[in-house]
Formats: sequence, structure tokens, C-alpha cells
Amino acid sequence: MAITSSEKQGSHTDFWNLEQQLGISIWKNSLTIPNPDYTYKKEEIALFHDLNFVYVSNPDKKDSCFVFVSDQTDFFKLFQSLPFLLQTYRCYLCNDRLIKERLSFLEDQNQFQAENSATRLLAQIIEIATSRNASDIHLESHPQSKKVRIRINGILEPLELDEELHDVLFSKIKLISKMDITKTRTPQDGHFPYTTGDGKKFDMRTSTIPGIYGEKIVIRLLPATTIRFSMEELGFQKNEAELIKKQIRQKSGMILFTGPTGSGKTTSLYAILNELISESVNIMTIEDPVEYRIENITQVEVNNLAGISFSSALRAFLRQDPDVILVGEIRDDETAQIAARASQTGHLVLSTLHSNDSFETLRRLKNLGVENDDIASSVKLIISQRLVRRLCHCDLDGDCQICHGSGFSGRVPMMEILEINADLRNRIAKGDSIASIRQAAVQSGFQTLKVVGDKLIKQNLVSAADTVFILSD
Repeated sequence: MAITSSEKQGSHTDFWNLEQQLGISIWKNSLTIPNPDYTYKKEEIALFHDLNFVYVSNPDKKDSCFVFVSDQTDFFKLFQSLPFLLQTYRCYLCNDRLIKERLSFLEDQNQFQAENSATRLLAQIIEIATSRNASDIHLESHPQSKKVRIRINGILEPLELDEELHDVLFSKIKLISKMDITKTRTPQDGHFPYTTGDGKKFDMRTSTIPGIYGEKIVIRLLPATTIRFSMEELGFQKNEAELIKKQIRQKSGMILFTGPTGSGKTTSLYAILNELISESVNIMTIEDPVEYRIENITQVEVNNLAGISFSSALRAFLRQDPDVILVGEIRDDETAQIAARASQTGHLVLSTLHSNDSFETLRRLKNLGVENDDIASSVKLIISQRLVRRLCHCDLDGDCQICHGSGFSGRVPMMEILEINADLRNRIAKGDSIASIRQAAVQSGFQTLKVVGDKLIKQNLVSAADTVFILSD
């Protein structure tokens, strides 16, 4: 029978005598228990949950098992069942947290190992998407069928499958995403973990929305493992990387990335963070959501239910002795004003903002209540960025394992960088027009997105058609 709370308050001596009578030893590793070397059956996992225990093979004796129990285990039923489950075993008493963690892990694994068509089909879709470096999976309801598209290099492409999609697949996704499967007329958000066949771990962010022909589900694929990449690896031009590195060495001020959704702003900010990571630097981020996990920095995720917003987190960060602050997006007046003040008081602030180009960012900041003097003294760089598909220099015979016959492999950042020099700082502080600030910047060497795009075309990195298409947005 399960040990009750009142029994736990009894004599410790009686408890240990009980363990001795049952032949239970103490598991001394408080951090983990061994991993299983085979896949459990559904019935086994159900029994683990019912009785609160787990067993694994003895690595030294293949015909023997370790049985892990805790003070929450139903010992009476367990010792009735064990002779029918295992021939030879040894019991260990461990922290109940270790058993709970293992059972939680088995639940995650079991979601994708269950033998049903919906699970197999979902796994197939995810494996294809991850193998082709897709960023999103779209499952859509149409009048006569359901279809799948995946976004690769910024472009949605149809995914042809041997099996038809049914409502049960949508229900499966909602179920493992911890959504209410009975609600089909209300938008919902959720997430679930997934580990690919080659061991890559992802946090799948799911969202549903009701359409006239049924629900649409979008799954965003976010790496769940620590990732570090450099500006050079992302395709920054040498002069761009050097200018950014020069500015971040100043250890204060604000660097802003601007551009439409999906233009790679956040990824570029992570590349800059990679240059700053050090044991001597306190880096803190507030993001919605956390897209990449990075070691040696503190990352916080927006949680409106818990009262964690961009502005509230930013205020809290300033009491945490930060050196570098990353704000995922400046959306409101309060966040903009706090970020501007923080960047003037010895903090390097990195963030993104939605505006059409670098110069419109100045107007956008003013609309958010940041004074001209504060803009002039805080902003160091404004980078307007777009992503253009990188040409794959293969023979396009369809056998290329990189581009899969598409002719493109990844994307290249195309960016115009507005450096706020002394002249521009004075003009911004005086409240000069955007047109006059733009003219002065061009005279001092500022290069527009079009100029940068032409250079990428000459380097044979991108196609002229793609560049024109991106700049027409």
C-alpha cells in the first residue's frame, strides 16, 4: 500500500527497518538513475505510473534488473507484481524526483513510439522538415482534403506524403501540445518536445486557428539544444561584421535591428551576443519566445500570465547588475524609454523594432515617446535587414544533398547599416527631418539595401530575381 503522509511522520527507525525487511538498498546517486537499454511497452509504463516505480537492466548482469522505488511507491502491489515481471532484480530506494523525471521522459518518448498512424505520420513530417532545415510546418484544411507545407529558406513548399491527412493527426498534435482537443473554434497555443532520429532536439511551438474548412496548425521548429554561431557563419559581410564589432567594444549604447517578420533579426542579435559572451560579462535577455538556448547567459521568456513582459523584465534586469541586455522586441512606449535610458547608463542594449528601413526607425522611436536627445545619445547602430536565398553552386540535377534540386542553400543577410556619427547625432538631437538625415548619411558613405543587394549579386551569392523580389516588399 502507498505510504501516507501520516506514516511519513512516524519513526525514521521503523521506516528503515521496513526497508531492510523488504531487501531494499539505498541508491546513493541523488542526480540520476541509469538509462534503459530497450523500449518499454505501454503496459509497463502504465504500471510504472500506477505503482510509482521504474526498472532498468543491470548493466553488469543482463539477466538482472535494478528496481527503483521511493517513499511514494505502492510497495504492497509492487512486490505482488515483481515476480511475474522480472526473474532477478535488486531494489533501490531513491529520491522520488528521479522517478518522476524518468516517468515524464517516458511519456515524451511514448508519444512518438506509439504504434498508430497519426503518430507515425507526424514523426515522418517532422523528420522530413528537420532534415531539410525547415523553419515551420503548416498543416492546412481545404474543402476536400488536408495538406502540408514546410517553409524552407523563407519559401513555403508543398510536402507530398503517401498517406492522407485526417482530423486524428490534428488531434494528436493538439494533445501532445497540451491543448484542449475539444476546442476547434478557438485559437490555441502550445508546445511539445521532439528528438529526431539523428539525436537533434527541438522545442515545437504549435498554434491553431479555426478556418472555414477546419483548423490550421502551424508548428515552429526551435532548437532545444545550446547553439552558438558567429556573424561570419551567418553570412555577414566582412565590413559589416567589423563595424558591429567596433561598436560593441564600447560596452554601452543601443544597437537596433529592423525589418519584417522572418527577416533574421533575432538570429543576427544572437550572433552579436556570441561575440560578447565571457565569464566577465553579465548578459541577460528577455524574449518571446526564447528561440535559441545559449550557455553562460540568463535568458527569460515573456509570460503575460506571470506578469513577465518586455518592460517589466527590463526593469528587473537593471537591478541585476547587467553589462549587456537583449530585448527581443521593442513594442511599446515603456520598453522603448527604459531601453534608451539603460543604454545611456553603461549598458549595451540590443533589440529589434518593426519599421520599413533604418531611417524610419528614428521616427518610430520618437512615436514611442523617446525624446530626440535620448535617441541621439543612445542609438549607435540601426541595421535594416532582409534575408535572401543563397545560391547553391551545384549542377541542379536533383541529387544535391544540400539544396535538393532547388538551387538554393540557406539564406544570406542583406543589411543596410546606419552608423550614428557625430553629424547625424547633432541632426537627430535638433529634430531635423528624416529626409535631411538620410541625405547626410548617404554623403558620409551610407549604403542602401539596393546597393548592398547589387554587391551580393556581383559576388554570385544571390540571384537578381530574389533580390528584386525582397526589395519590392
